[in-house]
Amino acid sequence: MGLLALGVAVPLSLVAFAGEAAPAVRPVLAAPTRIVARIAPTMVFTTKGTIAVEPVTIRPERHHLDGLAPAALAVLARSSPEKLGPTIVGRPNRGSLINPVTLESGPGLEVMNDERRFASPVTVNAIRAAVADVEREFPGSVLRVGDISGRRGGYIRPHRSHQSGIDADIGFYYRTPTKWYTKANASNLDRARTWALLKALIAQGTVEYLFVDRSVQTLLREYALGIGESPEFLDGLFESPSKRDTLVRHTWGHLTHFHVRFMDPVAEETGRRVAPSLGNPVVRAMPPRRLRKK
Repeated sequence: MGLLALGVAVPLSLVAFAGEAAPAVRPVLAAPTRIVARIAPTMVFTTKGTIAVEPVTIRPERHHLDGLAPAALAVLARSSPEKLGPTIVGRPNRGSLINPVTLESGPGLEVMNDERRFASPVTVNAIRAAVADVEREFPGSVLRVGDISGRRGGYIRPHRSHQSGIDADIGFYYRTPTKWYTKANASNLDRARTWALLKALIAQGTVEYLFVDRSVQTLLREYALGIGESPEFLDGLFESPSKRDTLVRHTWGHLTHFHVRFMDPVAEETGRRVAPSLGNPVVRAMPPRRLRKK
């Protein structure tokens, strides 16, 4: 008997309605072991008709260090850390990086500081993908990206965070050429491009928080409403006096750029596994976090 027939909730992404293919689902945290769940085909009858549930095999992504004994992992971390792959040890405000990747300047993207462009793979891929989305919609756009992290992570002035490759200072788009760190306002902010950037970043499901000044939130929300975005969607996205626990939040000092915190489950899981072998009890492992749904 199928799981739905037993009354077990199954995500809508696993259900095909009237023969439509189920939409793709972004994987969440890498599982320590491969888990396979088989959902048998069944038919569920509702007042609006029949829903056909297709057979689905769920295979959470396997971590590349699975199967490695703790002693072997400790030896690897100490003697051949380059074999660990990108690794986040600790937290954004007290952490370090092993084997980071770099964000490179290219079409539509200008990296402002080569010494602070070191990041986790998810951070780099998410920024590149968002830039590409904006470029497709608005050809000729150029986005500036400021500090991410240093080569080995750790403290960089003047930031308290930016220590583990998942915090990035991402600029706005402006209506006319401006210097880096220009304060945004109603007359100079290119709302169309900046809104497209914001949507492209959050649509990937890898953003934990996005910090920006409240005045910029207001400008983007007004623009989004004007082009027909759902008020309910915007209410859940932007901060308000009655709702602070939103994806986009106000933080002082962010009138010139977005501060985006990403989630990289694989690099974070690697850090959790190797942290005890690195002999630094001060740096605590980052707790597991789930990727957001699109």
